Amino acid sequence: MEVLIAGAGPYGLSLATHLRRRRVPFRIFGHPMRFWQDMPRGIFLKSFAFATTIDTPERVRFEDWCRERGLEDREPCRIESFSEYGVWLQKKLVPEVESVDVQLIERIRGGFLVTLASGERMEARRVVVAVGLRYFHRKPAVLEGLPPGLVSHTAEHQDYQEYAGKDVCVMGAGQSALEAAALLHESGSRVQLLVRKPRLIFHTKTPVQRSILARLREPLSVLGAGKVNWAIEHFPLVPHFMPDSARIRLTRAYPSCPSGAWWVRDRVEGKVMVRTRCEIISARAEDGGVVLHLREQDKGEFELRADHVVAGTGFEVDVDRLPFLSQELRARIDRIERAPRLNRHCESSVSGLYFVGIMSAFSFGPLFRFVAGTAYTGPTLGRHLARTALRKEGARARVQPAVTGRALS
Repeated sequence: MEVLIAGAGPYGLSLATHLRRRRVPFRIFGHPMRFWQDMPRGIFLKSFAFATTIDTPERVRFEDWCRERGLEDREPCRIESFSEYGVWLQKKLVPEVESVDVQLIERIRGGFLVTLASGERMEARRVVVAVGLRYFHRKPAVLEGLPPGLVSHTAEHQDYQEYAGKDVCVMGAGQSALEAAALLHESGSRVQLLVRKPRLIFHTKTPVQRSILARLREPLSVLGAGKVNWAIEHFPLVPHFMPDSARIRLTRAYPSCPSGAWWVRDRVEGKVMVRTRCEIISARAEDGGVVLHLREQDKGEFELRADHVVAGTGFEVDVDRLPFLSQELRARIDRIERAPRLNRHCESSVSGLYFVGIMSAFSFGPLFRFVAGTAYTGPTLGRHLARTALRKEGARARVQPAVTGRALS
């Protein structure tokens, strides 16, 4: 097999459409849009609809798809709508997706040996890892000692009904934490939001109609309004050539600080108790619940009991947390911090092994933390893989006559 894609989310689907267009043989494995389908009902994309298109040669834009179905085509767009769009696109453009997980990838001579969860084994010349955020939930070290039933990550929930009537603390001040707090409150939980910052920050709504001057001062982009955002979108390869330290700072600067969208504000303020300038010093399990030792700037140190703690603390890429990569293979991958170091074709230090999406962000910049990054990755990596396949075919064609000539002589 020429190319194997592990993952059927936005980046995997985008790449598959470009490989098909270029007639590069491939197989793609994974449950289509699973990460998005597993998200709780009632939450929304933080990005604009035009910034959340899965790039394909057919240019099936998310906002057009929404408009045709009478759905919100700007903001806020439901997560369910984006998930349905992705599944619709998969069925229409990538029907060959095989809904089985990759269980193990091992290095062999000439490529890789891949084992599926079904037990099937196959060889592939090149492998593209496109598994998204699935393995990278980040929980603060202070919560690591708690039993799984007492602490969870926002990405681990499809709904919060099981916490109705219970005391729940949510840790974080970003979009996922704010939406978790809102959903918990709406499910009947007694919620407290623990925030280290002095206050919550909410973005203001971007007007649909803006003056020419406003558009010049802060041009709209897939990363939001602003000249730097616009430059990153339109010159996506520039950050790749920055020094690592500068690129890492740039990538981590998006968002500049934890914040929420304008439309979640009314679901939190006045409804959820917010503790600002609050830090968790320690946590312990006690009597079926959690006792948090907290420090607040104006209150000092005290203890707070809860039935459960939800961490809305984001994600952190770490190659060592990819269980399907063999230990030998992980050891051979050069890193930028814990993420894979990639060349401009998304290829790692292991020849033929590629990483896309969030795993490529430390090599390419903040654009690749978002679905909008498929507009660069899909066509660029598709071209590269097609050229490499042609070179291999040419090499085989050149070798064959030489072998035949010797045999005839």
